[in-house]
Amino acid sequence: MNMDWTKDKEKKILFKYRFALTVKVIKVILATLFFFWLYMLVVSISYHALGLDKKHIFYSRVAMDWTQPNMQEEFGSIDSAEITPFLTQKISYPVYKMIGKEPELVGTKQLAKRLVPMYSTNQTEYLKPKTEREYNFYLPEHPKTGNKLEANEDPSVWTKLDKVHEGTVAELSFSTKKYMTPEEMLEFLKPYDLDVLWMPLYTGELKEYEESWWGSSNSVSVAPFGFTGGRDAHDGYNSTSKNLLYENLTDENKKRMLKQMKNLIENESASYRENFLGLSHLEERYDYLMKEGFQVYGAVVTGPVKELLKLKENEQIQGANLGDMSYWNWSEE
Repeated sequence: MNMDWTKDKEKKILFKYRFALTVKVIKVILATLFFFWLYMLVVSISYHALGLDKKHIFYSRVAMDWTQPNMQEEFGSIDSAEITPFLTQKISYPVYKMIGKEPELVGTKQLAKRLVPMYSTNQTEYLKPKTEREYNFYLPEHPKTGNKLEANEDPSVWTKLDKVHEGTVAELSFSTKKYMTPEEMLEFLKPYDLDVLWMPLYTGELKEYEESWWGSSNSVSVAPFGFTGGRDAHDGYNSTSKNLLYENLTDENKKRMLKQMKNLIENESASYRENFLGLSHLEERYDYLMKEGFQVYGAVVTGPVKELLKLKENEQIQGANLGDMSYWNWSEE
């Protein structure tokens, strides 16, 4: 049977072929999208069911308490947590600092927990650019020699406080010329109408382990690691609690800090602690605190500028740094 090949027949065959190919491509795309949707559904449900986001949020806040003075989340603030197709867990939440009696928004904590921990990130995006170190704390004596050390003094701190209106509240950090227990530091500051927010804690730096430092031949400053209100988690991180830095809660705050350090050491990898949370030498710090106890050498405080100025006359205080200021929001007693 003879068939004449014509242009019309060729166009019809090509059209059928292209149509069939297009249908196959669409089916493959739809199938891929369906399986991708199904994959992401399973991943998301599993992620939230396991509560991994709650654990990472809790420990990131614990690490922030210890390493970022006067940085905290506000109770009731909204957390954002999601997981990507490559199983990267992305978490963010707003962070505040206390200026006087009111929290002030300073930025957003951005976390990315990746499958390879060394590529995980934990950073704070500030609303205002940071051009210099906001908190410097100076050791009262050299850990290796026991020789007395001094702090770098900035006289402009007190000049600024003296010039601003007394109807202002501010944040101030300082070091002390000797080590104290947290209880002694709270007692030391009791005569002043101030709130104590954070204390730099000595955990064996340059004595039990090597740590980066800066300063001079007679002043030494190390990366801040501090003591503040203790946190605890309950019901698989579904609920958490945090104490304030009050004198009657000091023992409980110590126990909570040691508990969370121990939990991280026993239940989480060194990579998780160091690369994701930014907690270096945690085992050495824990061992030192268990052996030597809690010793602090300064504080971050907030209150009326007229009260902060009184600290200038205290001979035990050195190396003061002025933080943020705000309009009067203090409670008169």
